[in-house]
Amino acid sequence: MAKRRQHTHEELPFVALMDTMTNVVGVLIIVLVMIGIGLADSVRRVLSDLPPVTAVELAQLKLKVTEAAPKEDPKKLEQEALKLAASLTKAAEELKTMDLTTADQKSKFTDLDELTKQIEARKKVRDLKKAEVDKLLAELDNLKARLDTTPAYTPPPATVVKLPNPRPMPANAVIQRFLVAEGHIIVLNDEEFAKLVEQEIGKNERTLMLSEETVKGADGKPVMLKDKFGRSSPKKKTTYDSKKLAEHFSRFRVGTRELKLEVTPSPNSPRIPVRLTPVPGVCETIEQARNPASVYQRLLRKFKSEPNTVVWFHVYKDSIDTYLAARDIADETGVLAGWELYGNKYFQRLLSTEYLVDYTPAKPVVPGTAPVKAAVTIAPPKTTLD
Repeated sequence: MAKRRQHTHEELPFVALMDTMTNVVGVLIIVLVMIGIGLADSVRRVLSDLPPVTAVELAQLKLKVTEAAPKEDPKKLEQEALKLAASLTKAAEELKTMDLTTADQKSKFTDLDELTKQIEARKKVRDLKKAEVDKLLAELDNLKARLDTTPAYTPPPATVVKLPNPRPMPANAVIQRFLVAEGHIIVLNDEEFAKLVEQEIGKNERTLMLSEETVKGADGKPVMLKDKFGRSSPKKKTTYDSKKLAEHFSRFRVGTRELKLEVTPSPNSPRIPVRLTPVPGVCETIEQARNPASVYQRLLRKFKSEPNTVVWFHVYKDSIDTYLAARDIADETGVLAGWELYGNKYFQRLLSTEYLVDYTPAKPVVPGTAPVKAAVTIAPPKTTLD
């Protein structure tokens, strides 16, 4: 045997490595052989322990295995399993929200009773409102029926109204007054009626007088007056009995065919009112006034010839059209005219302050009470023609 050559320390021990690997592989082969022998022996032993099976029994076993095998697609089963799991999760969440305590349940029952009472109360209110609505619906049906039977409205013909042309009242104007009411034009001649009343009071002064006193001036001496003959006499202030005055003029007939005169003193004023009331069916209508021979046109022509005479119309609200027609006639005649809306169907004026009656003055303010504030008054506009 050849002598091995000495290796230097730098060379690998390749021979020793090969020996070691050969020994390891040999051991592994021996182990694998022993395992195979043991496995074959185990299989032989198991097969020897099994009972013998006939062909019929084998067929039955195969049938059972086939029936036990899943008939559905495994993917579908997996999807249904996922859906079932999601449903179970959702049901669990709902059960959590429905998990109420006993106290909460009692409060819910209490709220239910309260709600029941409220529902009953609301039902009563509903029934009441339903009755009201039914009543309104019935009224609406009634109005619709009336509307269906109501004739169509035909507006009256248009009225031409002239624009006013304000002019100053003439100096020392003599005013002749007309009352336009209920479609009639009535000449008032109120100054003449006032003179008649004053004359009648003067004739019966002693009978109608309540008291008389001498008027004194600022120096305390009587105020003297001269009559038409130049004789001086003290000025007297006469107060008349209101009751006697009213009774006297209720018996004494003063007036005309068109006007009724009344003297009715007020218990709260010292002035004596004279009231002129038109007699129904006697005064001129606008159709009659259009006749040149009518009383209205004859008076207009007379007033036109008198200097500084102004015709003044007191117009009641129901006779605006009558006034417009009468005013056209006055403008054609050429008289100066003016007008105002009047609140009564009669005309009333006061006698002069020389004729006063007894009256009840206003009650004085009780001490300690708040004084009544004076009303704010606005000066009336100046009287002008138009």
